[in-house]
Amino acid sequence: MSAKLNLSWYNALCAVSAACLLVAGCGTNSDVCKTSGGISVCGEFGRSSYAVDLGGQAVQWPPVAVQTGRIVLARGSELIEVRTDGTVSRIADTKQQLSTPSTDESGALYATGSVGQGGNVLSYNGSTQRWSAPVTGVPAGTPPTLSATTVYAATSSFTGLNTLWLLERATGVVVGQRADASPAAVLADGSIRYLHTVVGSAGTLGSGAPVYSEIVAEGADGKQLWAYPIAAGIVDFAPGPAGETYAVGAGNHQLVRVSEKGVSEWAFTPPCTDCNVAAAPTVANGQVYFPVWENAVSHPVDPLYALDAKTGKLAWTFDGFDTKNTSYSPFSSSGSVTDSTRHHPTGRPVVAADGTLYVSNDGAVAAIDKNGQLLGLALYDASAGEVSWNNSFASPMQTWINPGVRPSPVLAPDGTLYVWDGVTIRAFATSHAAISQAWIAPFGGPSNAGRIPGQ
Repeated sequence: MSAKLNLSWYNALCAVSAACLLVAGCGTNSDVCKTSGGISVCGEFGRSSYAVDLGGQAVQWPPVAVQTGRIVLARGSELIEVRTDGTVSRIADTKQQLSTPSTDESGALYATGSVGQGGNVLSYNGSTQRWSAPVTGVPAGTPPTLSATTVYAATSSFTGLNTLWLLERATGVVVGQRADASPAAVLADGSIRYLHTVVGSAGTLGSGAPVYSEIVAEGADGKQLWAYPIAAGIVDFAPGPAGETYAVGAGNHQLVRVSEKGVSEWAFTPPCTDCNVAAAPTVANGQVYFPVWENAVSHPVDPLYALDAKTGKLAWTFDGFDTKNTSYSPFSSSGSVTDSTRHHPTGRPVVAADGTLYVSNDGAVAAIDKNGQLLGLALYDASAGEVSWNNSFASPMQTWINPGVRPSPVLAPDGTLYVWDGVTIRAFATSHAAISQAWIAPFGGPSNAGRIPGQ
């Protein structure tokens, strides 16, 4: 089943923005969309709460939701918080370049930092440093993940290999490391999953994203439970609530479910001949949500697939990430040119307790219900995406590429949805709290906090 946009609530978007989702003509329902501060909010999305410019200093890593009422992020060497009223304050200056922080159930913060070519794993209680542990390499970009006793932090070397560090959560003492390994996901029983042995790189996931040869499962005691190889290589993965793992293949872009025993249970191959993987899947409510980029000529709309987690059968496909705009051009014989903008699904969906999905898609965030029907949209940059003029991708002169890649949004326990584009944090009051048993790789939980689920 392919979910198409219900145009009845979206007709007014033409009146408030240059873009209309899949709209050839516009209606007159002016109460559907509201625009404030350059953000058009339409349908059942919630309301725009605030937008905070982070002082012109780009934030390289996405934020993490820590507690109701605030998020925490790394800005250069600083740990800062943004509260739901839009105020920004500095928690601490660590004097080193930080990656995404994570938090434990008490609110203590963990992050990986670097000074020159060396790294440190850090922990803070408010502005007070609890401990600092020197490690080799620089932050890999993901937050440390946590079990009841252990911190798992990943660093990257200048040769392209990652190291996974194991540290005592209370003291920061390094108790082990795994060479040539990806960041780890921590399951509810304390076991972990990570990728191992780099065999190449995948430009489709970014500049030189590593491709690994196998998934490794370790128990809470550090002993290997199993290793599952994939011949085509693995570019990303997500754990599941029953101990299973969902791996994304590099060569064929298959999504494979590997059981808690390390046995393949099903594989889903996107029905396209030229696919790029947009992100690892999100696992929640018995479904797996898998965003994919497809070839612009053969399939000019990028879909989000929803699969049954147990069987791998396709439940629905959402392909409503397009906008169209008609503008005047003195060089056109008709006097107008139609721009078709592809808004890629650019990050992993986040999931609310009622099953609502929030999907970042190039300058916008879509709210989709559990059956794949579009509920609403917040559009804050209509030009972001991949644009063609007169619906033609035939000539490079007719195509402008602006990837507009954005990370996954963050849904906090109080239902505040945070959207980050590197410079600006935008907040939306959705009234939909995050589900406590969703998996958003590589962060390990619905709040991107690195916690085990349910904590």
